[in-house]
Amino acid sequence: MKIVEYFRTLPKPTLVAIALGLIFAIGAIDYATGSEISFSIFYLLPVSLVAWGVGRRPAIVMSIIASTAWLTADLLANHIYSSPAIPYWNALVRLGFFMIVGESLVALQASRVRQDELSQFIVHDLRSPLGNVISGLETLKEVSGDGLDESQDLLIRTTLSSSNRMLTLIDSLLDLARLEHGSMPVHPVSAEVEDIVQASLEQVVNMAAQREVHLRREFSAPGLMAYADPELTNRVLVNLLANAIRVSQPEASVVVGTARTGDGQVSIRVTDTGPGIPQKWIAKVFDKFSQIDARKTGGFKGSGLGLAFCRLAVEVQGGRIWLESQVNEGTTITFTLPSESPMPDDRT
Repeated sequence: MKIVEYFRTLPKPTLVAIALGLIFAIGAIDYATGSEISFSIFYLLPVSLVAWGVGRRPAIVMSIIASTAWLTADLLANHIYSSPAIPYWNALVRLGFFMIVGESLVALQASRVRQDELSQFIVHDLRSPLGNVISGLETLKEVSGDGLDESQDLLIRTTLSSSNRMLTLIDSLLDLARLEHGSMPVHPVSAEVEDIVQASLEQVVNMAAQREVHLRREFSAPGLMAYADPELTNRVLVNLLANAIRVSQPEASVVVGTARTGDGQVSIRVTDTGPGIPQKWIAKVFDKFSQIDARKTGGFKGSGLGLAFCRLAVEVQGGRIWLESQVNEGTTITFTLPSESPMPDDRT
């Protein structure tokens, strides 16, 4: 799947060039091996690549080129047939087969694009009424003041918390699509890491208080600077902190740490003492919707959108993110960001 996503990011002329190179390579091998070894299925690779990543007309052209290459290898190998028309008939059959496969992939890709667009429209349209609900609840709480009893206040706070969670999921869906298509605006500046961390902690302090979870900071070196988008980085850190708080038991601690790496970057880590993540899921937690599969087998809960967003948001800024976890011992998620300039020696 990652290979398919990689090819989707390549320019269309590059995909066509790769497909042509594959056809000539396969044709050469086909000719060299003669009739003893069949390479027929490998001609589908360049046809499928162009059909999926470029479009219908280039796929038709590639089908013709692949069939011609196959026919040429066949003719040059001097195969003996009962009729001289047989190689050309075979070429037409192969051409038809290639075009059917190519057309199927083009239709499948078009259906996928329409489905993605429809999902984005629906998600975007959900955001406005949900924002109105949140605004109305906040206004109701402010107007009511001390006139609410304990159960009413709890009901409003719970509804607000759930609505904000829904809004976060909607924003994650919208931003994931923008990050995947390279349309997410990123505005990197020289920013102090401690300021980003502090701003993120302030956004989750109420959530931590409700769950009786302690928040701690561990700055290995004061004054660390990162060349990053503060708002985007703040969203990444808030997401990681919220996840850590949700899995923590009362009176547990969630630790945010910063450090300078050996390759000229700065790192930010979030550590919890929650249930941890099984080893078989660690390599998949940053994939979109991976947590849905994990839930089916009793793994961790969630949609996986938040961590997928974190991965893309970090990578678009030139950093990387990874996870370390042991079952029943907690989890540490670390991500790096580039420094604008080399930093002086650590100060303690």
